Amino acid sequence: MATFVCRVQFLDDTDPFNSTNFPEPTRPPLYTFREDIPLNNQIAGVHRLLKAPQKPDDCALQLSHNGSYLDLESTLAEQRDELEGFQEEGGRGKKHSIILRTQLSVRVHACIEKLYNSTGRELRRALFSLKQIFQDDKDLVHEFVVAEGLTCLIKVGAEADQNYQNYILRALGQIMLYVDGMNGLISHNETVQWLYTLVGSKFRLVVKTALKLLLVFVEYTESNATLLIKAVNVVDAKRDTKLWSNVMEILDEKDGVDTELLVYAMTLINKTLAGLPDQDSYYDMVDCLEEQGIEAMAQRTPKQERH
Repeated sequence: MATFVCRVQFLDDTDPFNSTNFPEPTRPPLYTFREDIPLNNQIAGVHRLLKAPQKPDDCALQLSHNGSYLDLESTLAEQRDELEGFQEEGGRGKKHSIILRTQLSVRVHACIEKLYNSTGRELRRALFSLKQIFQDDKDLVHEFVVAEGLTCLIKVGAEADQNYQNYILRALGQIMLYVDGMNGLISHNETVQWLYTLVGSKFRLVVKTALKLLLVFVEYTESNATLLIKAVNVVDAKRDTKLWSNVMEILDEKDGVDTELLVYAMTLINKTLAGLPDQDSYYDMVDCLEEQGIEAMAQRTPKQERH
């Protein structure tokens, strides 16, 4: 009967917006796992030993040395690869531990519920924390996308002021750093539509961040240019304005020209054109931009930048 003895700790993340990154207790007890029994038949013993605050059915097990979550339906023997390097000492002779924490799906559900149901200062704090939450646990991004978290962000953002929108854009920027997050945006054109809508905002920081995120999106893979065109078509058709009007308004700004925004706007147009799959799409977009006077704007821009 093979056993696996290691330190165990818990992380109090029952409230994802008010959780700590420091596992407890600081002097972890040892727990003896059976290697031949599925972990879901052993996790109750770990929970009991640690007196953890989570509900037993909501618990997951995470490895401290690489952040991976163990599959509770499998045995430790079946997850040998995940345990590679676990027995080696970390920095300053620190030993690794298995950490009991709240399942990803439960934390994501709590996040989304709070965003939908909060207002005022509580909502502001939640939105402000989102970027850090995704930064601290990359696995959360996949669950967030699957649980329609992007729809939640857009709904909250559509009714929010510019400060809240900036917090949401920061969180989206973090989501887009991960493959799962970017794939989520690729499959969710409504998010791209919202970003393009924000390019028409009255608030400079919102516009700048939205343009930067759209650039990241278009540069990620060529096929994303077509998805951005689709988003632009939807937004401008609803508003009954010419295509790309939000970006063209930035380029057409005659007073107090903002060089940084001009560069982002022009780069977005060029990157989108470069990513289009065929000549028809390319010339459709060029014709639309020329009708709105992009040539004159492009010629005027360098002169103004010199002032």
